[in-house]
Amino acid sequence: MTDILMAVYNGENYIKEQLNSIIRQTVKDWHLYICDDCSSDNTVDIVLDYVNKYPDKITLVQNSENMGHKAVFFKLLRMSKGDYVFTCDQDDVWKKDKIAVTLKGFQNEDTKTPVLVHTDLTIVNQKLEITSPSMIKSQHIDVRKNKPNDMLVQNIVTGCTMAMNRALVNILHEPKKVPVHDWWIATVASFMGKIKFVNKSTMYYRQHSENSVGAKIMSIDYIVERMRKGKYNKDMLSLGYNLASEILACYGTKLKGEERQMLKAYSKMSEKNKIEKIKTVAKFKLWKSGIVRKIGQIIYM
Repeated sequence: MTDILMAVYNGENYIKEQLNSIIRQTVKDWHLYICDDCSSDNTVDIVLDYVNKYPDKITLVQNSENMGHKAVFFKLLRMSKGDYVFTCDQDDVWKKDKIAVTLKGFQNEDTKTPVLVHTDLTIVNQKLEITSPSMIKSQHIDVRKNKPNDMLVQNIVTGCTMAMNRALVNILHEPKKVPVHDWWIATVASFMGKIKFVNKSTMYYRQHSENSVGAKIMSIDYIVERMRKGKYNKDMLSLGYNLASEILACYGTKLKGEERQMLKAYSKMSEKNKIEKIKTVAKFKLWKSGIVRKIGQIIYM
């Protein structure tokens, strides 16, 4: 059985298309868990229509107070029972073979090993018109950079494409200082198991004015724009330091000595001067991918 987890909030504009795309999946052995985080629009009514049509396939829970996306996700995760767990956004559209293609990534893997599988995606506008057939290519993401030292500085996993096996789900803790669940889960998988990439687009990643996280095409204009966002860049690096601290606290006793040493050093980056930070990054190979990202890392660390 495959479980699908969807956190929803004021998603009335696009959620029907997403639900329909899940129902059309070639793999039929799935269950969709939806948690509404106090929507003020017609999202709940729309979802209830689908629950009534597919009572054995869709479960809806409603929060009495707004919890935020990360807390909702872990609430859903605690409800899941399947051998494999997919994450799902409310405003995208899945290609009909998304589940089938992703599940192939788990073939020949030991079920006791925590494994995360992610895929490429197609970027579209709000009308589902394609703006980039491959997010991996358009953002120059090096999917080979999936080792622990890589994941601490740059998340290569887009949350809405990822799936986890039960071995990974069973060891996940809800982090206190890391606000984004996909980076957290991917980093845990890297330290405790493995990350696998399937080089195929499995969904349409819709971009619109209400996206909480979006996809930007790597270009000169984008690079200039990012370089101007000094506070944002520093905050993202600080998020990596917090990530190291949480991984160490939750899993440190199960890690190798050199991994614990790296986590301790990186979690204390905010206490170091620029030269000490550069030495730490160089020693443990904590570099972002690509020359432009490395330059930005040096400037804002």
